[in-house]
Amino acid sequence: VKGDDVPVVEASPVHISEERGRSINATDPSFSASGRVRNCCDNRGCLYTFWIVVGMFLVASLVVGLVTNRPWLGALGLLSIGPAVCILYFVYWKNHHHLVKLPRVVNMFCWGIVGAIPCAFLELLLTYLFTWITGFKAEGLSDRKEPVGHVIISALFAAFFVAALCEESLKYYLVVEYPNGIKQVKTAYSIVILSTAGALGFATLENIGYIFQDSTQSSLAVAIMRALLAVPLHAATGIIIGLNIAKALMERNRPSYWKTLWLPILLHGSYDGLLMLTLGLKREGPLVGDLGIIAFFIPICALIYGIRSIWKLPLEYFALDSTENQRLLG
Repeated sequence: VKGDDVPVVEASPVHISEERGRSINATDPSFSASGRVRNCCDNRGCLYTFWIVVGMFLVASLVVGLVTNRPWLGALGLLSIGPAVCILYFVYWKNHHHLVKLPRVVNMFCWGIVGAIPCAFLELLLTYLFTWITGFKAEGLSDRKEPVGHVIISALFAAFFVAALCEESLKYYLVVEYPNGIKQVKTAYSIVILSTAGALGFATLENIGYIFQDSTQSSLAVAIMRALLAVPLHAATGIIIGLNIAKALMERNRPSYWKTLWLPILLHGSYDGLLMLTLGLKREGPLVGDLGIIAFFIPICALIYGIRSIWKLPLEYFALDSTENQRLLG
């Protein structure tokens, strides 16, 4: 190329990100003066606010229990939040807290709580449409004497198409679509951590709703059963969703909705369906109670499967300095 034929390119200032080692255009409005990308998920003010709210909730449960002469309300408050915190400790904080900043994990946990609200309205809408179209009532099956066929259809629809499909889809989209999900993660296992945090956020609000809808001492039994079964099931499906998304990205594939969710929906729907059939068909004989016993093993097996899958992950899923890992996730 000669003289005047040389093209002129106007360069913009470039800085290097401390976290990813990639170039960032300094004219980008998301770039801060300190040389780092702004990220609301790293805001420690959100973290402190979260712990303050949790503390106030526990203190309020205890105070209300003492004032109303129902001290078990304090235990209910602890049981409604404690299981999620314990599971998240083992999945995240015990060995892998350096992979994702704590404010970002708490942020995803809070978005799981927020997402539970529109999800509940969608479930109510689907239940109403099902009742309006078929004439079958999908709620209160144990309080009415319905034909066996109606009970089975209503229970399976409520379990698979209302509860499982809506709730597992929420967990999937929290990770894939929300900016706090797979955007700018450091490792593949970071996706599993964030997916589990979102699932446990949803499970916590659902847990509070179920436990405090009846403030009698019988709520303690409900709280204990949900702590041992329902919350671990939500955690297990969150782990499986995160693992499936991480594996798809590491294999250079786009995460597939159905490939990611078929197993979580199957596990969740089977658990809910067996419990609903047990309640709806309990008048048919004592053998129906065996369905409920089978349901109790599903969350335990699902959680064991998720933890074993984490143990079998290749080391590059956890390596912060893996060039291949960073390139694929980017």
